[in-house]
Amino acid sequence: MRHALVGLAALSLLAGCSGGPATPPAATSTSTVDPVAVCTNQLVYWAKDILGNAKDTGLDYQEMGLDGDQYEALQALIDEARKHQSGGAVPPDWLQEQAKAACVKLAAKPTPTSRGNGWP
Repeated sequence: MRHALVGLAALSLLAGCSGGPATPPAATSTSTVDPVAVCTNQLVYWAKDILGNAKDTGLDYQEMGLDGDQYEALQALIDEARKHQSGGAVPPDWLQEQAKAACVKLAAKPTPTSRGNGWP
């Protein structure tokens, strides 16, 4: 009888341990980053920084977080903005609109499927 009680106690202990609450699955995020919005924000930030006569920090395009095409778009944006500034102030949303238009064009460019020879 004593062995039966010990066995029954062991079974109920095991049943109690295995019946605990299951851990919920990890939450996954389905949000995606809009590359046009990221590009636009970067171009507007750096254009305002440069046009505001900020001290030259000596950053190259990679240190700014830009790729070569984005840097060229930034330079064109700055050149256009300076032309507008010479005749007065740039309209409030002008930088944002121009940067977004440039980034839409960049996003529409086909991406190369092979890197060819050179750096990866």
